[in-house]
Amino acid sequence: MNLFIAGMKHCGKSTASANIASLVNCTREDSDDLILEALNISSIRSFYREKGKEAFMQAEYEAVRDFTDRNENYVLSLGGGAADNEMLMQLVKSRGRLIYLYRDEKLIFDRIMRKGLPAFLDRDDPREAFHQIFVRRDAVYRKYADLIIPLGDYADKEETSRFILKKVREAFDEWK
Repeated sequence: MNLFIAGMKHCGKSTASANIASLVNCTREDSDDLILEALNISSIRSFYREKGKEAFMQAEYEAVRDFTDRNENYVLSLGGGAADNEMLMQLVKSRGRLIYLYRDEKLIFDRIMRKGLPAFLDRDDPREAFHQIFVRRDAVYRKYADLIIPLGDYADKEETSRFILKKVREAFDEWK
């Protein structure tokens, strides 16, 4: 019963994975937390800026690999950029079920922008920059997903988590 939760930044992966793990009484982990622990660092953003994308993707892969080597029966939420890490996506597919939480592009963009313009978006045209990222990552998540769950802008996070778990249970015998 190994479940990976994937999706775009601010789609609800961390909240859903925590709630689902609680509902089924299994281990819950977040790939960002695994990276922080494995590297003994305090900031993923700082590590990414200092070491670069390739070093980050390697650390991400190793942290998830090490966790999945040592554990069974878990729900693990992946970082929003996991789709850019082909090695990680292949590992995930070999270790459990991948659930893609899909939310509308405009909804995600608006959620991201509420916290101010992030560094990964072009200042001159943030909407277009996000659109390019969204299209690329959406295609990858769809390629690897065992189940795609479209979600709206639901206010009740626990109800949304129960809905996700219901869909997972309907799709996979080992989760019934």
